Amino acid sequence: MSELVLDDGRPLAVPRDGDRIGAGPWARLLASAVVPDESSARAERGRELAWAGMVSHVSVEAGAIRARVLGSSGSDYGVTLEASVLPARVWADAVREALERPGLEAGIEGSAQSVHLAHYLEAEQREPLVPPMRQIRTSCTCPDREYASVCKHVAAVAFVVADAVDSEPSLLLRWRGCEPVTPPASRSGDPWLAGVLPPPRPVRALPPGAVIKRLGRSGIRAGGRDLAEALEPAYRAFGRAGRAVDSDS
Repeated sequence: MSELVLDDGRPLAVPRDGDRIGAGPWARLLASAVVPDESSARAERGRELAWAGMVSHVSVEAGAIRARVLGSSGSDYGVTLEASVLPARVWADAVREALERPGLEAGIEGSAQSVHLAHYLEAEQREPLVPPMRQIRTSCTCPDREYASVCKHVAAVAFVVADAVDSEPSLLLRWRGCEPVTPPASRSGDPWLAGVLPPPRPVRALPPGAVIKRLGRSGIRAGGRDLAEALEPAYRAFGRAGRAVDSDS
């Protein structure tokens, strides 16, 4: 799965709508896992940076989120959020389960922040959709990292990505190394849009009089025979004439 750069690397400003960033369940899981104490002073400064559009060059790939953050001093810092990807076996099981559990479909497609998928992975696979904080490796090039495990720049990136997950849930799947499943055409939004038609089968030549035979006896007598039987010689003659024309052309 290739790296995805959000908005071509331009600064991402989170709309200011209350004090908490990340509305959906997946977004909340991510934000709270990276910034467990969202009431701290560093978390508040991280929100201010996210609201002010100080986070840029955000990229998401399997196992890693990277970004640049412009600090209050004018310095530019590099931030990384890393985590192990979900085992391929676990994701394959989730995709298969979705065939029997409709509640999982939107989650594996990455079209919605499915609480059903999060619960399935946590409860039945023992692999949380968002790993706990101790399993997320964060790094920042700022000097504040010497004194805090979560600096304001790490918090800012977590909040910006959480906001992005609200708009595009598949970003979280990409970070966990899971390929979203393409939804069937029936759920593509256009009820008249279907999949690609299969190639037509080769046309099978029918024997002369096949239509007459399929219709069966007519009940009409002609020359002492049923009309269907009487027409068979004519159909055979038509067939021979048609083959002769094809061979001459």
